[in-house]
Amino acid sequence: PGQMGLQAGGAAEPPMDLACAASPRAAGWAGAKRHFQALFAPPGGSPLMLPSKEAVSAALEAAMRELQAVQALSPQAADDCGLGKLCLQLLSIAGIEDPTALAQLFQGLEQLASPVLTMLLDVPWAATGQSGWPLFGLLSLINLRKGTVPEALNVVAVDGLNDALGQAFQVEIIAALQAGDGGALERAGAAFLQRPDSQGSALAPLTAIAAQALGTSDVGRRMGLFETLQGVMKQVIGSPAELDIGLSTRWPLWGLLHMAMEPLAV
Repeated sequence: PGQMGLQAGGAAEPPMDLACAASPRAAGWAGAKRHFQALFAPPGGSPLMLPSKEAVSAALEAAMRELQAVQALSPQAADDCGLGKLCLQLLSIAGIEDPTALAQLFQGLEQLASPVLTMLLDVPWAATGQSGWPLFGLLSLINLRKGTVPEALNVVAVDGLNDALGQAFQVEIIAALQAGDGGALERAGAAFLQRPDSQGSALAPLTAIAAQALGTSDVGRRMGLFETLQGVMKQVIGSPAELDIGLSTRWPLWGLLHMAMEPLAV
């Protein structure tokens, strides 16, 4: 929504060519990126809504066509566009049907968990946002897929949804998102963080800070909140098992993060 856009300004170019723009196969990666982004873009998509299996399959097939056309996945391109390849892997596993595999997805795929954890904990989120790769949208997609299997979701206490304050905050952010009201989203997040009870779930306060990041129109404040969020996430997610807990939440954390980063794409 327009009310949740950013005012002019931004950070420096992303380091390490996360965008894959300097690759000799840049055109293929750019084409694949557009298909990934379209999954989460209006009018047909949103990082807060589970896309159809057909839409996911179509995006994956279209991206593969773009990449195969420039031989981006050939052995000679083994070191090419690590973040793009990671996004390709995340989209391909989002269709897993087995409930047990979904519940412990990254514990069963530690070779995939490691680069995801690196992106979440070590690479500045502003750089990830600027790259244009919808990493957080894809993590939201996996979170929404887990939501289709009740036993794959956290128990309410892990999410901090076993008390009235948490439940009221969830209602407030859903209402603010439906209304496209960034100010209400920011106020709800700030009010929740001021509550006296600081025990319990880390996922609820993470969601509150993410709501503030999406709600603000001040780019400097948003960048600062990204740094705060990444710092908190480093304290609570450090292993494949903890990543699975983070992605099994009932909070719209990952969708909020995608929406907050989307305007940074260069």
